[in-house]
Amino acid sequence: MATKKQKPEPKEAQSEVRIVFNEAGTSGVKEQHGFVYEAYNAQLYWPGVHSTYHRLRTSMPEIVSIRQAFSAWARRISPIVELPDNPTDDDKRFQEFVLSDFENMEGGFGRLIDDMVNHVPFNGWGWWEAVPSRRLEDWRPPDVDDDWRSEENDGLIGIRRLAWRDASTFYGWDFTPKKKLKGFIQHDFPNQPVTLPLNKSLHITYGGGNSPEGSTPMQAVWRLERIKYGLEVIQGIGFEHSAGHLNVKKTEKGDLSTQAKGLVKDAARAILTAQEGNYALWPYGMEGEVKDINFAAANSILEAIKYYGILTLSVYVMQWIALNTMTGTGSFASADNSTDMSVTVYNGMMDGFAQQFSDQIGRRLYQWNKYAFPNLTKRPKIRFSHIEKNIALDTLGSFWRQIDGIIPLGEDDYKAFRERSQFMPKNLPAEPLNDRRPAQDVPPVTDPAQGKSSSAVTPETPVRPVQEQAVSAQTMADLMAEIRRGNDLLERGDL
Repeated sequence: MATKKQKPEPKEAQSEVRIVFNEAGTSGVKEQHGFVYEAYNAQLYWPGVHSTYHRLRTSMPEIVSIRQAFSAWARRISPIVELPDNPTDDDKRFQEFVLSDFENMEGGFGRLIDDMVNHVPFNGWGWWEAVPSRRLEDWRPPDVDDDWRSEENDGLIGIRRLAWRDASTFYGWDFTPKKKLKGFIQHDFPNQPVTLPLNKSLHITYGGGNSPEGSTPMQAVWRLERIKYGLEVIQGIGFEHSAGHLNVKKTEKGDLSTQAKGLVKDAARAILTAQEGNYALWPYGMEGEVKDINFAAANSILEAIKYYGILTLSVYVMQWIALNTMTGTGSFASADNSTDMSVTVYNGMMDGFAQQFSDQIGRRLYQWNKYAFPNLTKRPKIRFSHIEKNIALDTLGSFWRQIDGIIPLGEDDYKAFRERSQFMPKNLPAEPLNDRRPAQDVPPVTDPAQGKSSSAVTPETPVRPVQEQAVSAQTMADLMAEIRRGNDLLERGDL
């Protein structure tokens, strides 16, 4: 009997890999109609908070001190364009192009970094309009009133101006439906509102990149300043009351006449006015005495004011400014350690600014000019140099003596030590100076054979010239190290 042939089972369909390129969620920024509501207090919402931040930034002594320190440190920062491990010629050319463009744009790198450290850490954000240019000497901007001219003539596309847009002209943010920032709406009255696209601008934030307004420490400073201001008002009222008052007593019976009241007022004004030569004319039957009141809470209120001032500095990790100035205690060691932390935080802040600059302006320069550098390995990253704390000369010298003769040092090490001394030239001397003292005067002698005088005695045997050889800097350094070790042994009596 024939068996029924079974049909082969169908092969399982291969699983299909599908990649979804759509973005589903949103950033979650609390935004409505172009305004962000992320601050913990309604008084700190933009644009209304600008007047408050501007007042604190320009009038509060602690914040002004921080701004001065930030500006002074910014003068020591320079841009750096990183190269790959094995850079090509185009990599090096692109590096020179970017560095030259910092100097070619209006105001240079100095104006950019000064605006950055004076506004962004306090407002939480900053906006510049990045205006492109053609790097040709005969190129003219479209605006006839723009007098900028290029100092480079390579034909590349650069930035002629990073134009600062003040936060007081903020009129709102331009968002996508996904709440991604597209631009900055500016309204500089009486001009009409204008939208500045993000892809044609530079937008720097501090304290967080999800919100276009960042997360400024000035929110904490605002709370401290309100408490500190209340204590200062109480202190002022207390000092005014403790300055004294005039206690007037009537010693005779009867009503006080209008003339007597006038004399009392004149007497009080004369006595309590700080003017030499004042006197008072008392009416008959009246006595007066200036009463002083002890302000017992003055010291406690003053310490509280100092405390909130130090907290304000601590918000920006700059509390070392207050040691031995706003406080009666503190030591050099604690101030020194606090300064190290402040420098570390400052360098971290500038690293964040540099990364945002590189991602926006650096990427744009690369896209504009990448075909002029065909052998470019990759887009170089732009970063800012770090500030370094000054080292005392005695500390630097002690460190040198400890490692000298133990760790081998090269020419670069000597240059680094000379540079950190802050007064010695970085480059080592090329050659040691030879002894070129003038020869002493020799009295002339008479040659008996010829009867002529000569200015010097002719040597009997010729002198072989000595060939001078230059001693390298490494050899001189090793010799000096041996001499110092010998002197130390002599001082200890071991030699």
